[in-house]
Amino acid sequence: MYPFNRLASMNAGDERNHSRHQTIVPKSFMANIVEMSLLTNGWKEELGVPKDEEPFIDACSESPSQGPTMLPFRNVKCFSRSIGPVLQFLRMIAFFPGIFQNSNRRRDRRFIRAIYFLLYNFSILVILLNCFLSKVTIEQMMFYQSRFGLMHSLTVSSIVSGIKPLINAVVILIFIINIKAHYRLISTVDTVDLCFRAAFHTTPNTAQYICVFFCISFFFFFTPLILFVVEFFSFGEFIHLGSFLDFRFLLVPMLSLWNIVPLLYYDMYNRIVRFYCRILIHSLDKEHLKRHFSLKFYYEQFLRITNVQEAIGGLFNPYLFFSLAWSMAILCLSIYFVTQPSEDIFVTIAPEYQSVDFQILIKKKVKFAMSWSFIQVFVASLNVLMICWSGMQTNETTREIVDHVLRIVPDANADLDRFQISCFVHKMTTQFMWGMTVWRAFLLQRTTFFTLISVIITYAFLLLKLKENPELSPKSFNIQSSGNLNTTTTIMTTILMMNTTFIPSTTTATTTTTFGY
Repeated sequence: MYPFNRLASMNAGDERNHSRHQTIVPKSFMANIVEMSLLTNGWKEELGVPKDEEPFIDACSESPSQGPTMLPFRNVKCFSRSIGPVLQFLRMIAFFPGIFQNSNRRRDRRFIRAIYFLLYNFSILVILLNCFLSKVTIEQMMFYQSRFGLMHSLTVSSIVSGIKPLINAVVILIFIINIKAHYRLISTVDTVDLCFRAAFHTTPNTAQYICVFFCISFFFFFTPLILFVVEFFSFGEFIHLGSFLDFRFLLVPMLSLWNIVPLLYYDMYNRIVRFYCRILIHSLDKEHLKRHFSLKFYYEQFLRITNVQEAIGGLFNPYLFFSLAWSMAILCLSIYFVTQPSEDIFVTIAPEYQSVDFQILIKKKVKFAMSWSFIQVFVASLNVLMICWSGMQTNETTREIVDHVLRIVPDANADLDRFQISCFVHKMTTQFMWGMTVWRAFLLQRTTFFTLISVIITYAFLLLKLKENPELSPKSFNIQSSGNLNTTTTIMTTILMMNTTFIPSTTTATTTTTFGY
């Protein structure tokens, strides 16, 4: 391993001061690289940016407090331009009510204000729609709970699958409130991407990330759609011309898509951060063969990567906390239901008030309700796994940078190199402040993942142990033949009409409007 010498580390910081004097001092390659990393005009010349493009590029690296970033629309490629399809998709589903300005002219500002007004109102309408659907599902859940009990299959299914609109409303509201943090994140990644392209001549393969993003999104869109179409046919309904205009064919899959898109967006940014970390690690490995950059240069790039991670936390921390909370609640409720006696799965109604065909329809209704619940349980499990795994990989890859820096042996007289190494180590000790965390409550690492898994397994074993004691098992609620004939018929009719439709159901007692997912 070759040590860094004192001159290579000192000249990079001092060369910029000599340029202020009248005497012309030739700059070394190291000094040019450091100047480009500090976002001076050197990297513009390196990338061949025309003079008329400089205002657009300067806006890409402005501070977030000055407003939204401005996108270079012509010759210069940047990160915000490369992920344009993802941002447009987020805008279409109400997660990103913002735009990138391409001019400072007054007429464009009026147009931009109108677009902002429309986008924000669209996001608010989507939130109100999900709130209305949440109200409907709560009414449906209360009906099942009053008739069959809390731990009945229909009640649990309505809770598990009906929580999606409430989750969607809260998550969209989080992204709207953190719109400035969203702009700051895109601006920070733009700056880092330009610096890494100038220094290492490489950039993330955003096309691959976008392809994965849309493929998984389409999977979670078409899976509920197929299940909805199968249920549509199973209950005797037929597809005709008016059916294609039915908003249920779009709304039902969108409820699942709104749940999964923020998770995919979070994972995409983590992959981009890990890419920058691997580039820095690869360059540090080359320093053992031939010296290229000073240790100060690597520390500056490392600080830029940590700034990206801090910006990711500023946008996603509330979402991560909320997602882990509802995912763990859904998983615990599902485990509790699975450990209950099997005779509670289907509705028990007195034989004199039902026929064989009605029993088949009721069982079919319960099976489809359990299928919708399974999709939501799968999404909850994916939330826990992806949040823990993606954050853990990013934190560990960031720590590998410090590990490769510590392998470099500084020169005996290189005090600055030893100081830079201590800066790396000190910055790494504060990872809980800027790394991938859950709202700074705890770092996302291996211990976090195994702790959550152990909690779920312990809870399951505890319930299985309690199941062996019949005195502690909850009692099921059955509709007996001694009940009122009209009341029993009303319950049976209401359950039969509670498929995945939006149908007002009028009974002898009350009028119940239901919506299934």
